Amino acid sequence: MVLRLVSIALLLTSGMSARPPRAQEPAQNAGGKTVWAGVYTEAQAARGERRYRASCSSCHQDGPRSGEAFVRDWSGTDVESLFRRIAASMPPGAPSSLSDAEYLDIVAYMLRVNAFPAGRDELAADRITGIRIEGRNGPEPVPNFSLMQVVGCLGSGPGADWTLARASEPIRTKNPAASTDEELTASAQAALGAGTFRLMNVYPRPDAYAGHKVEAKGFLIRDPGGDRINVTSVQSLDARCLP
Repeated sequence: MVLRLVSIALLLTSGMSARPPRAQEPAQNAGGKTVWAGVYTEAQAARGERRYRASCSSCHQDGPRSGEAFVRDWSGTDVESLFRRIAASMPPGAPSSLSDAEYLDIVAYMLRVNAFPAGRDELAADRITGIRIEGRNGPEPVPNFSLMQVVGCLGSGPGADWTLARASEPIRTKNPAASTDEELTASAQAALGAGTFRLMNVYPRPDAYAGHKVEAKGFLIRDPGGDRINVTSVQSLDARCLP
C-alpha cells in the first residue's frame, strides 16, 4: 500500500488572455513528444475558436493566454494538464459543462494561438498523455516559486527539518494534491538524481517515511544557500531508496 502525506496548498490558477504571439520555431528536443510535433489539426482549432468565442470570450475578451505568458505558466507540463484545468474551470459559472471533445477543440485553438504547428491527426482524449508543452528554446529549468514535483530519498535534516537527497530534476505540475496510484506508479520508475532539497512545512511529520523513496510536491524556492520545497504532498514510493 502506498503511504501518503498531504498538506493544505493554495491551488495555482492561470488566466487566459493575451495578444497573439509571433511565430515560434522549436528548439531541438531529443526526448518525448511535444507540442511541436503537430498534435492537432487546423479544422479542430477552427472548431475550438468557435466554441471559445461562444463559451469563453465573454470573460476572456482578449483571447487565450499566449506568448511568453503562456510558456511561463505551462512550459514543463503537458497537454493533459492544460485540458483538465480548462475542463475544471471553464466556462466561468459552468465548469465541466462542455463535452470532452469541445474542451479538446479549445485546447487545439490555444495551441494554434501560440503558434505551435498543426498536424494530420486531431488531439484526442486517448492521445494527450505525455505531450509536453515547451517554448521555442526547448525544456528549461523549473522557474522559482513554481509548483513542482520531484522524486528522492527522504531523511531528517538539522533540527526539525526534513531533506530530500539524491533527488531527481524537478518537473512542473499543476496539481498540488496527492498523486493517484497510476501517477505514483509512473513516479516510482523515475531515476534518482544528485539534487538536495530542504523540505518546509511538512505536516504531519513524515517519520514513517524516513529512508523511503518518495514523491514530493510543492512550491520550489531556489536559494544560493540551498534549494527548498514548500511542501503540499509527500507520498512513499518504496520503503527502500533504490535507483
